[in-house]
Amino acid sequence: MADQPRRLPAAGNTHPDVQRFFQLKRRASPYPSGLTLEGLWQVQHALLASLQFEVIFLCPGLLRGDEARRLCLRLRAAGVPVLAVSERLLCRMVDRDGPDGIAAIAQPRPHHLADLDLNQHGRLLIADAIDLPGNLGTLIRCADGAGATAVIVSEPRIRIHHPTVVRASMATVLTMPVIATDRFTVIDWLRQRHVRIIAADPASPLHYRAADYTGRVAIVVGSERTGLATAWRKAADVMVSIPMTGIADSLNVGHAAALLMYEALHATLPPHGTETQQPPSGATT
Repeated sequence: MADQPRRLPAAGNTHPDVQRFFQLKRRASPYPSGLTLEGLWQVQHALLASLQFEVIFLCPGLLRGDEARRLCLRLRAAGVPVLAVSERLLCRMVDRDGPDGIAAIAQPRPHHLADLDLNQHGRLLIADAIDLPGNLGTLIRCADGAGATAVIVSEPRIRIHHPTVVRASMATVLTMPVIATDRFTVIDWLRQRHVRIIAADPASPLHYRAADYTGRVAIVVGSERTGLATAWRKAADVMVSIPMTGIADSLNVGHAAALLMYEALHATLPPHGTETQQPPSGATT
């Protein structure tokens, strides 16, 4: 970068910002006060989402090319502190092989049910009591790919911006509205907005492809460990199952959600259409 690395303030293990980074990584609460970003790719997605950065950690010796340098110059010019850290420290901060020399702390953007704007084909994914961060990240990535308006995490067991969630979601958790709340609040909200609830349950006799996914729909998937909650069984307008012809009795929750979410997407496409690029399902016309 134009500023020589030696001109950056140095930060070691005991620096308050470094300590905060590690504390955020280990935090188990569903409601974080910040999120950690590991690597250039995640930092770029945070920029795309217009998140507010608290601090950037930079190891000049690990940088690859000029992209990270330009990014740090841009953020530094905007008033974001940029701290130089050692290679050893950065490797401790970033859980990946071959780190690319950059990490950061940013503030997540809060999202609320009242802010969601559903059009006539709005699609939601409800992730109920999901207890593995990798599964939650996969669900968010699936919802992003299938054009969902938002992901609603009912009865959250893990924090939305857990580092594993960020990685497994391919950083789409930074741009996709993800809202944590309780079951009854979201069920009431869905009812008030006339959103049909389609819940996945292996015991249902209805094949998932036989359901009607037109209009406003919410796809509900439950925990792999405990299954679909009673509240969702009672609230569902329809229950669907995915046929299993092997010895396993169900799919991974992320795979199951993908099948249902893409069925819902297919329901919005013109007959025999070939379009693959659709406007966001939350967009107004």
